[in-house]
Amino acid sequence: MLNRFIRSLFLFVILTTSAFAGVDYVVEDQPQVMQKVWQFEGRGTLKQKPNGYLYVEVNRDFIAQILPIIDAKGKIVPPRHYTSKKGIGAHISVMYENEQIENEIWEIKELGQEFTFSVMELRTVKLTNNNKLRKLWLLAVQAPELERLRESYGLANKLKSHDFHITIGTQVPGKAELMVIDDPMDIEEAA
Repeated sequence: MLNRFIRSLFLFVILTTSAFAGVDYVVEDQPQVMQKVWQFEGRGTLKQKPNGYLYVEVNRDFIAQILPIIDAKGKIVPPRHYTSKKGIGAHISVMYENEQIENEIWEIKELGQEFTFSVMELRTVKLTNNNKLRKLWLLAVQAPELERLRESYGLANKLKSHDFHITIGTQVPGKAELMVIDDPMDIEEAA
């Protein structure tokens, strides 16, 4: 009887996991956020860090004005890349340095060009780091021009098969005090 229970439980876990395997985020229903977001111009400039990391710098209001109006328990902390003086601010990740090295992409000729995007929705992604659960808040964006840019360099049209996004902040559910993720690039890669 115990074996039968274990087999049933095992089958249940496999079926539930496979049914939701493709979904790694939750769409958040916060119309006040979306109304505000749609007031901002969906464009930014392609830039590159000295280590090769390629991103589109976007208006800081995507974080500054959106973060305070998100309705969530506790506090949501903006990412370090936004608050640090040496950070890159509000942005959309386009290409990681390891992709460039693996594919021998040594020069990005489109640097400084403007790219457009449109915000699709507000999403959350649950992450576990050092055995602590955090919730990443982000704005998922449609960016066909960025997809074409990646493809022109022989890469998949999306970064890690995920939609492009602007990271808004992190939250530890149920906690009043939040911890900042040490390496924001880890979060970017996870999302």
